[in-house]
Amino acid sequence: MKNKTFGSALIVAGTTIGAGMLAMPLTSAKMGFGTTLLLLFLLWILLSYSALLFVEVYQKAERKDVGIATLAEQYFGITGRVLATLSLLIFMYAILTAYISGSGGDLLVPYLSFLGDSAKSISIILFTVFFGTFIIIGTGS
Repeated sequence: MKNKTFGSALIVAGTTIGAGMLAMPLTSAKMGFGTTLLLLFLLWILLSYSALLFVEVYQKAERKDVGIATLAEQYFGITGRVLATLSLLIFMYAILTAYISGSGGDLLVPYLSFLGDSAKSISIILFTVFFGTFIIIGTGS
């Protein structure tokens, strides 16, 4: 039997840690260490509070094996479900775009420099096809 909760936790941890931690030094370099530390602390408080709110919502849910969209429908009706689903889709597309354009664009460009200006575009396409194949194989089994 597959453990969906563990797999879901790994997906959330991977997107959070991967995208955030890789981009943080570059984006916070101009602000300085003190400002970055203060912002991280404030963000930690905000995320901890939102996690506690999610725990409370999940504890009071009618059914125990539900997702965010179902909970949004339970509390806010069908409009809440649609908004929650759209928010998650936009978030996932944004993360996917960031990974593909960031990693895909930079990973293979040094090896494809002989292609000139189209090296970055071809690098992104190769990155997407290569890792997309693993995702398709993994979800197909």
